[in-house]
Amino acid sequence: MTTTERPEVFTAAVSAEDRAQLHALITHLEDGFNSKEAAVLDRPFARDAVIVVPDGTLIRGWDDLFAYHTERLANAVSTWKTQIRMLSVAMLDRDTAVAHFRQDTTIHGGAFANHGTFVAVRRSGAWWIAALHNTNIQH
Repeated sequence: MTTTERPEVFTAAVSAEDRAQLHALITHLEDGFNSKEAAVLDRPFARDAVIVVPDGTLIRGWDDLFAYHTERLANAVSTWKTQIRMLSVAMLDRDTAVAHFRQDTTIHGGAFANHGTFVAVRRSGAWWIAALHNTNIQH
């Protein structure tokens, strides 16, 4: 392969059913954040998920993520509200998806936005977030 040749990786079609199920993962994130329920927020994450939150903190595994969100939701972000929209989704194969999302958050005296990407895998018929990276953006 030459230096200019590159494989295409997003080769599977996204079905309406998969798109809806992947969108449901976003709904859990938004609902859990806004209700301040870490169990709802973290429901879509696999046991060994890898997450990078907007401040750059790397979290490995559901237990550590749940502890992080339990503390954050009760304290630092307890008054914040967020809206999350899935902007695109592409399939690596029939059981692996990459989704891009935008998160708009309202805080006391202002607002900010994040863009993020998550990798979801289908296991035993259900979609799970395997990795997520969320980054602050300029408005």
